[in-house]
Amino acid sequence: MTEMTSGTFHTLLHGLRLKCPRCGIGKLFKSYLKQQDVCSHCAENLSGLRADDGPAWLTILIVGHIVVISILHMEHTGYNSLYLEMVVAGLGTVFLALIILPFSKGFFIAALWLLRKQS
Repeated sequence: MTEMTSGTFHTLLHGLRLKCPRCGIGKLFKSYLKQQDVCSHCAENLSGLRADDGPAWLTILIVGHIVVISILHMEHTGYNSLYLEMVVAGLGTVFLALIILPFSKGFFIAALWLLRKQS
């Protein structure tokens, strides 16, 4: 996958892998969520791609489903105390959100890159 791919699936997959949407090799982020201005491999300009609230929305959607299903499962089994369920749900929500957010942002940046390329 070192060649330039133009397929939508490959482009979105590059974003999920936190790589440049064009080449799939250069890093998309300088740090946790700080976006590169230019790809270090193919010199693609990434500075105009602002994901804004999209990644947060997608992260909440995914984490919410996981946490609600987990809480319902814990309630259905009935072996846990309410305090343990609150701690597990609270820490699980924060932990999952912090893990999923960069991948969500990478996905949105790749989608925005595709839209910019098509216009």
